[in-house]
Amino acid sequence: MKTLLFPHRFKKVGWTIFPFILILDAVMMIMIHTEVLENSSGVLHEILNIIDSSVELFTNIAIIGSIICMLLITCSKEEVEDEMISGIRQQALLFALYVNSAILIVASLIFYSFDFLHVMMYNMFTIPLIFMVVYLWKMWILKKGVENEQ
Repeated sequence: MKTLLFPHRFKKVGWTIFPFILILDAVMMIMIHTEVLENSSGVLHEILNIIDSSVELFTNIAIIGSIICMLLITCSKEEVEDEMISGIRQQALLFALYVNSAILIVASLIFYSFDFLHVMMYNMFTIPLIFMVVYLWKMWILKKGVENEQ
């Protein structure tokens, strides 16, 4: 059966870019939700002023970069790809889907109007993020079990 996974080297690319994207995500959330620009000074003020003047561009870079990095990390082949790893990948994806669905149900009952729009904005990251965390956690447990057997 043919898989639609990226080659293993793409995982390294994803991990290389991911820290920078996380920093950009954090800066964008802070910029959107606070008045940090008004309280900053010096070089930090200049950097934040550049980001503030191009908020739409940096927001798109943060969103697209986050999704691409998470996909490269989780959807790249392992060094040894077998049925067990495929099963772990499927379990992690189903778990992420169930958690995402539960979050959407609860959010639709609690939030309305513009608040629900914010929930939906953050919710677009839940499936890839939960998938990545669960998949990497299960792979860590699997590798730890193999090391303990040896």
